[in-house]
Amino acid sequence: MRAATPFLFAFVVAAGCGPRDADIRLARVAGERRNLEASFERLEERLLANQARVRLWREMRERHESVSAVACVSQEDHAREMAMRGFHPAEHSSLHRARVAAAVSDDKPSIRGVSRK
Repeated sequence: MRAATPFLFAFVVAAGCGPRDADIRLARVAGERRNLEASFERLEERLLANQARVRLWREMRERHESVSAVACVSQEDHAREMAMRGFHPAEHSSLHRARVAAAVSDDKPSIRGVSRK
């Protein structure tokens, strides 16, 4: 019986320590679970924000493409009308030439007191 006493004592001590150790492990696992859930929540928020950002940029691209298409059609129509009316951008009206001449003569000083007109 003397030989069994140390084993019995070790068994009782181990049995007494077991539940406390299990409680500690359960508490640790529960803490890790809370941390993981918080990490998943933050990750989900970032994912949703990025999805919204991607959706916004796609919508902006589609709007840009439609506005560009309308602008191109409008410019084509305008260029076609200009060609039909015979408008040449190199030609200027007499009023335009008079304004340019007036601006140039006002900017340049007269030579030896003689005014330019």
